[in-house]
This record gives sequence, structure tokens and C-alpha cells, in this order.
Amino acid sequence: MNVKTYFWGKLAVILALVGSVSWVAALPASAAFCQKMFIPAYFYPGSLWNQATAAASTVGTMVMNPASGPGASSNSDYVTAVNNALAAGIKVIGYVHTSYGARDAVVVKSEIDAYKAWYGVSGIFLDEVASGAALIPYYQDLADYIRATTGTFVALNPGTIPDQGYMSVGDTVVVFEGTYNTYKNWSRPVWATQYPASKFVHLVHATVGTTKMKNAINWSHNRLAGNIYVTHDLLPNPWDLLPSYWSSELTQINKSCGF
Repeated sequence: MNVKTYFWGKLAVILALVGSVSWVAALPASAAFCQKMFIPAYFYPGSLWNQATAAASTVGTMVMNPASGPGASSNSDYVTAVNNALAAGIKVIGYVHTSYGARDAVVVKSEIDAYKAWYGVSGIFLDEVASGAALIPYYQDLADYIRATTGTFVALNPGTIPDQGYMSVGDTVVVFEGTYNTYKNWSRPVWATQYPASKFVHLVHATVGTTKMKNAINWSHNRLAGNIYVTHDLLPNPWDLLPSYWSSELTQINKSCGF
């Protein structure tokens, strides 16, 4: 066969495959997205905030938490840190706990208002979120309230696999928060493939050493988590430091994008 004829024939087949929806659908779901770091930044503005902000190409979201909520008044150090992170392209969202649906929605909304007025946040991180279907209306009301004014991003943290209905409430949902040892044998919800990876956050602590961190990142990608954070830090507050393997974790996360 003429070499040119063979080449153009092969090229035509390749182009036809690229244009085929069925061929794209056959790709592993885990190969079709880039991950971002999602940091519960429960530490005071300073070197750690600066370090995270400097990695804005990988860090997608930071959760600010001045006092298990916004605190009693605006804090100028947080104003500066938040503005710097926002300018770098990072979403900064404010921590508000909901006591698994038991907290008065009026109080929750007052804290939402404070974050927006004082810090111009990108949205709100609702923590201690219930996982059962009965409380979806409570969270839908809060999500609607958040989206009614500037700073509309809604993150929900049940910390476990919730009723699927929560996926339509939050822009992203923390479906795992726990230790490395628990994460080893954890399985994603069967319905995860119905949503983009960006809808899911996995938060893994007590991950000691670079090898275990790499394992956790790889598992998170295979489990379709578009947002991931792994740390060596421990309870009672595993989110008050950046990981000891910070640079290696950034590199590992970037591998999902082929960087």
C-alpha cells in the first residue's frame, strides 16, 4: 500500500474516533477531570495563608474560620488575607455550623450576612450538615438565602455520604471527612458518576508520610473527587496546619491535569 494512502487512512480513523461520543464515553471517568485542593484553612492569617495563596494554580477553595464562625466583628488581618486569596483566583468561603439541622436558621443567616458584609466571600461552607432526606428543606432554604446576594457558592459538609438530594442543594458536597485508615476502604456513592467531579470534596487527615499522601490522592481521583485535601494533622483540629508534605501534595494533585 502507498505510504501516504496508509497514513491518511489511519488519520481519518483517529479523527473519527475523536469525534465519536461513544469513544469519549468509554474513557475512564477518573481520567476526565483535573483536581483542585480544597483547604479548611482553620489557622490565623499569616505565613500559612500566604503559602496557600501562592499556590493558587492548584488551590481552588479555602474555608475561612475566624471563631467557629465569623466572630463578633470584622478582623483586618482576615480582610487582607481574604482579599489576597480572592485576587489570586481562589474561592474563599466562610465557615458556618448548622448543628445537623438543629441550629436556628435565623442565627445561621446572621452569620452568613456577616461573612458577606465583612469579607466579601465567594460563598459559605455549611458545616455539621445532616445527611438524611428529612432535613433537605432546611438546607435548601439556607442555600437559597446564600444565593440571593453576592457570594453565591454553597458548600455542604455532612462529612459522609448523604441522601442524594443534597447534591442539588450544594455546589459541592463533602462526602468524606476522616482518617487515612478509614479512607483506605471507603467507597464512593454508586450515584457519583451522575455528577461532575467538581461536586465532590474528600478531606483526609491523619495521613502520615508522603507515600500515604500519594495513595490518598490517587484513590480520591479514582473515586471521582474533584476537590481533595490530605494532611498529616490530627484531631481534635486536623485543619490548623498545612501538610508537612505541602509541595509534594501540590505536585501529586497537579498530575490529574498532566502537569
